[in-house]
Amino acid sequence: MKKQCQFFLAFLVLFPLLAPGQTSNERVFYSSFRPEGWDLFLVDQEAETASRWVENEALEYNPAWSADGEWVIFTSERFGFPKLFIRPTTGGEARLLLTHESSMQDQAALSPDGQWIVFTSTHEGQSDIYRLPFQPLDTLSVGDALNLTNDPGGDFRPAFSPDGQSIAFCSDRGHPIKTHPWFVFAMRRTGDIYTVHIDGSNLQRLTKGEEWEGSPTYSKDGQQIFYYGGPREAARIYSMSLSGERKKALSPEGINALCPEVLDEENLLFTANSGDSFTLMKLELATGEVDSIAPVDLNLLGAKVAPSGQIICYGGQAPQETSQNQGGFNGDILVAGAPRTQSLGERVLDIYGVRRAFAAPPNPQDHTLIIDSSSITKFEDTFTPWLFIGIGILAIGVLLIIAGIFNLRKKGATWWAYVVFPIAALAGMAFLALQFSRGYMMNAQPISQFRVVMIFFALGFAAAAQMAHRADGKMAIPFRNVALVGLVCALYLITVAPHLLFIPNTLYEVNYKTNEVKELKTIGSLPGFNPLNMRIIDSKYSHAGDKVLFSIGSFRGDENTQGDIFAFDPETKELERMTDSKANDGFGDVSLSGEQFVFRSGRSGSFDIYLQDGEIVTNLTEDEHRENFPVISADGNRVAFCTDRSGIDIEDKIKTMDIFWMEKQEAGTWGEPQQLTTAKGQDAHPHFSPNGDWIIFTSEEAGINDEEPIIQSVIFGPQMYGEIFAIHLETGNKVRLTHNKWEEGAPLWYAAVPE
Repeated sequence: MKKQCQFFLAFLVLFPLLAPGQTSNERVFYSSFRPEGWDLFLVDQEAETASRWVENEALEYNPAWSADGEWVIFTSERFGFPKLFIRPTTGGEARLLLTHESSMQDQAALSPDGQWIVFTSTHEGQSDIYRLPFQPLDTLSVGDALNLTNDPGGDFRPAFSPDGQSIAFCSDRGHPIKTHPWFVFAMRRTGDIYTVHIDGSNLQRLTKGEEWEGSPTYSKDGQQIFYYGGPREAARIYSMSLSGERKKALSPEGINALCPEVLDEENLLFTANSGDSFTLMKLELATGEVDSIAPVDLNLLGAKVAPSGQIICYGGQAPQETSQNQGGFNGDILVAGAPRTQSLGERVLDIYGVRRAFAAPPNPQDHTLIIDSSSITKFEDTFTPWLFIGIGILAIGVLLIIAGIFNLRKKGATWWAYVVFPIAALAGMAFLALQFSRGYMMNAQPISQFRVVMIFFALGFAAAAQMAHRADGKMAIPFRNVALVGLVCALYLITVAPHLLFIPNTLYEVNYKTNEVKELKTIGSLPGFNPLNMRIIDSKYSHAGDKVLFSIGSFRGDENTQGDIFAFDPETKELERMTDSKANDGFGDVSLSGEQFVFRSGRSGSFDIYLQDGEIVTNLTEDEHRENFPVISADGNRVAFCTDRSGIDIEDKIKTMDIFWMEKQEAGTWGEPQQLTTAKGQDAHPHFSPNGDWIIFTSEEAGINDEEPIIQSVIFGPQMYGEIFAIHLETGNKVRLTHNKWEEGAPLWYAAVPE
């Protein structure tokens, strides 16, 4: 009877989340860096073969054996969040092991005596390690689990000691958050190895390095701990004593080694990562020799060894690019199992994860998305014949310098002429090439700005040619010829600068119900735009559904970097320029009536939020702080944005951002910005609910839920990590909508599709 009650309660919790999405539900779309196509595999290391053991359209990963080898516990995302499932090794259906609720459970480990299961979960907010009695025939309650770590940091990858009394794990609690080395606005963390007693007492820190150290596992005799550590993309397998001493590198250099697992007394298994590929390797402890144990045509990782020696892992074939997700991640455009349905007060949301860097905006009127894609796969693809003509002209200039040297020799010039002439001539050509490289290529100056600089070069070369032509000396004619070539180069760049490179962006309409794809428009060039600024970002439908707004330009630059906002009509295929200033304008949104238009601009000298109401443009923030990602409610009376005005300074490189909002007063003026979020990490990408009473946004508030080197080896995540939250403006009620280990962000919230 007790067991039946447990299943009934689980059904009551599961039902609202499993119910299929209806067209009457409001829709939330967010970007997800989630991979695709992972299943569980059994590996025959002698034959180097792998057979699929658990298969589902959703992700399946992180398997673990029970002590008697009769059960495999693994993580599945078939309910939208990572959950622990169990399956007997003799076969049969996999089933949910823990009651289903709004948190993730992952990275399970079983005690050697078969009495306990430990796992990571966000049940109480951050990722902690929990313990429950292992009862494979029952559905367990996460609420009954004991939190062993209970720390504001993230705790990951637990492993039992052979005597079952200690648990080794990884945690990022011991280090401050750091900036990303080349995505300065993103954050990184550092992990160390800890141990804790099975009852949660006697916490010990074993490593204190500045590089990530993770995935600990005990040796069979319980006297050593194996783990990986070192620079990202160059990690090695190490061993150390139980006190953290006598550290020794075991795997050779040159192999990025992750996730050690004891195979037997003489060998370890580990995952070798090289770019986007993963290979299961065996490491011989005595010699340090490594060898593959699995087929190399599969991406396989995370091996675990049963008491019998059987090996299980996860992975699969790398997905290929599809027509419905061009320019995004290979594979399907939607996360498997979408939509996931969730209640939010009196409303019901259909929640879709979109496997792209920014969410593809949904049409408010139907079941289509807008995506953009470029046919450019490498920089050389951007070259046009005009660029090669310019290189040819420059080569002529070099040949004329050489010819000039021979001419000086023929005329019996003094030795200093041989020094002065080539240095001066090469300097002029080098300055021209340097300005092209820095201004046009590196800084991507607007064409008008680049042309002004080239005009000065042209005037300088023309003056030099005139002076050389009138001069009486042996260097006059060589200097004149080189100056004329410089003049031709400058005039050439003034004329054809917009055509040297070509970076087309094609807009497509994708039906996410049928996967039908329709090409809408290719945007190859725009008047005044440097071709290197032809990148589309932050697409969103207007509240009325009549146009798609997006930004084109470089948006990691300063306030004067070229960027503008455009509106595209999918019906007429017309493109309208919404902003046209010399500053960096971007990230626009319009009200339902279309009369109010909000955007971010650097035209004041700092990034502020502007509102255009009719013909009147107002700076709503006008301060020295950095603001971004503004949105406006459908009625035009509320504006939200993110800003660093209350942020935390990270390494004197960047300040974290929070969500603020402001409201239009009865007198028609706008009230002061009000702070909505206060988490210590990044909060960004707000978007209003259809009636403007909620704001949905991306936040780092939840920390991270797995080891960075493992996840970033799978798929790049610049903001470690993003989870989606919604907050009610009047009550302050905040709801976390996603729980997982993948980078997710840029949510969009639209009304239900009209029936």
